[in-house]
Amino acid sequence: MSRILLVRHGQASWGKKDYDKLSDLGHEQARTVGRELVLRDIEASRVVSGSMRRQRDTAAELVAEAGWTCEVETDPAWDEYAHTAILTAYKPAYRSMALMKADLARTLRPHRAFDEMYAVATERWVAGAHEGDYEEPFSVFGERVLAGLTSLSDNVGRGETAVVVSSAGAISWVAAALLGGGATVWTSLQRVIANASLTTLSIGATGPVLRTFNDTSHLERVPDLLTTR
Repeated sequence: MSRILLVRHGQASWGKKDYDKLSDLGHEQARTVGRELVLRDIEASRVVSGSMRRQRDTAAELVAEAGWTCEVETDPAWDEYAHTAILTAYKPAYRSMALMKADLARTLRPHRAFDEMYAVATERWVAGAHEGDYEEPFSVFGERVLAGLTSLSDNVGRGETAVVVSSAGAISWVAAALLGGGATVWTSLQRVIANASLTTLSIGATGPVLRTFNDTSHLERVPDLLTTR
């Protein structure tokens, strides 16, 4: 059976100046994935990563830990959507990080306040009524990700396994599309997908089929390895 294994990147540096850098825990999560794939007797014929640093570093760590010799390919089709642009399209004043942090601090519950605000900003992006405000509207994001999936699935040989390191939004859109769902399903899936989780697709005569989503069994064996951001 040919298959594609989608891996969400390890924990990034949430709340830090450079979010795109893996945290120490994120590096350990990536290595854990590499060890898990060896335990499952998975030998990748191809490893593909989005172009973002957190994706590329996760791919490099898991390949090294697994002892594979294949080179990591980079395909921007697997990049995540632009979180900051979505937020600032909704709240242009928050191009100033200092202003946003000050406003959130005044709520006395900054993390919850941010989550609530970001949910509204994302809903605005997904709705599609203001596409001109975004460099990459939601519809274009979805088309990009599925184009990457099609390109890869068309080139996975019989019995081969391709491993892709991507992000929550992109992986969740693949899952939602294969389930026949839309934006509502996508929103629900991306809220729960964990760092370094595994999502498995099989490739049949009619194309990719979703087999598992957000497998975290390898992370649950070690305290504190299971995170969503």
